[in-house]
Amino acid sequence: MLTVPITPDHIQRASLLLKDIPIYRGSHREQAANEVGVLGEIIVREQVKSRGITLKPIFTTTHDLELSTGYRIEVKTKDRTVTPQPDYECSVPIYNHDHQNVEYYIFVSLQRGRSDKTEDLSRFKTAHIVGVANQKMMDDKGVTREKGETDPRNGTTFWTACRNIYIRDLVPLEIAIAHWKKAGAN
Repeated sequence: MLTVPITPDHIQRASLLLKDIPIYRGSHREQAANEVGVLGEIIVREQVKSRGITLKPIFTTTHDLELSTGYRIEVKTKDRTVTPQPDYECSVPIYNHDHQNVEYYIFVSLQRGRSDKTEDLSRFKTAHIVGVANQKMMDDKGVTREKGETDPRNGTTFWTACRNIYIRDLVPLEIAIAHWKKAGAN
């Protein structure tokens, strides 16, 4: 897991991008989902670029980023009050499969304080890039949960059907980047 402090510059850049992003009609959290997603995408782009790979921002409902190899990447970001642990899960809502066709998911957890009731982006202090999964990993190691189902492992009741994967089953970002470089990404 790669932990990154969230800076005022990250917040400012996210705020500027949010002005032009419509709320996806199937979104459960509406504007809050856009805020979390955009901030996660900014952190991912910055960290991947600092390791020698440029990600082209796409920011459509089909995918968020693209490598020079053509690989499409979707960044999935969660809002958490605690540091993510290996037995925590990352989710991809099933409704995304109607319009997203990506090779990789990069999962990010944005951490805010438990008692922080601030509604703006400044509530987030730390980003954790918890790992990367390709479609095969999601198929082989992921578990599908249906809308209204309660996960017996953690008590979460799902607001929509989704595919979940444990953080411990993800590939660290550094390993994914090495793979992408071997495949010709720059």
